[in-house]
Amino acid sequence: MKDIYKRILVAIDESTQALNALFEAVSISKRNNAKLFILYVADETRLRGTSIALTMSLGEIEAESKSLMEDVTSGIRKDISFESVASIGNPKKEIVRFAKDNEIDLIVIGSNSKNFVTRTLIGSTTSYVVEKAPCNVMIVK
Repeated sequence: MKDIYKRILVAIDESTQALNALFEAVSISKRNNAKLFILYVADETRLRGTSIALTMSLGEIEAESKSLMEDVTSGIRKDISFESVASIGNPKKEIVRFAKDNEIDLIVIGSNSKNFVTRTLIGSTTSYVVEKAPCNVMIVK
């Protein structure tokens, strides 16, 4: 484990685990005087429509992303340096790509909140990130 983290990424979604990860990431950022990146990746399968996901319009996904980001960032104190980023894609791949592209020191992510059937069919985002990340990963329950 590193002594000091300077660039921290927290991946969020609508789950309780993601909110807990955000609180932990804010705390770590404050202790380390680090820059915090808050990343929300809207799952692209909701645009295409599959047997697992509902089809949504791009406008609906963008509105959902904006609303979620406003909600989670409104409570962050202004003395913490943070940047919020929303994108559309495969969440697990986008989290790892973002970490590589932005030289992230630590990824903070919630434990998987999906049920067993969904996890089996789609695969665990958290497991993928732990396996493929270029840096340390902290899993928060």
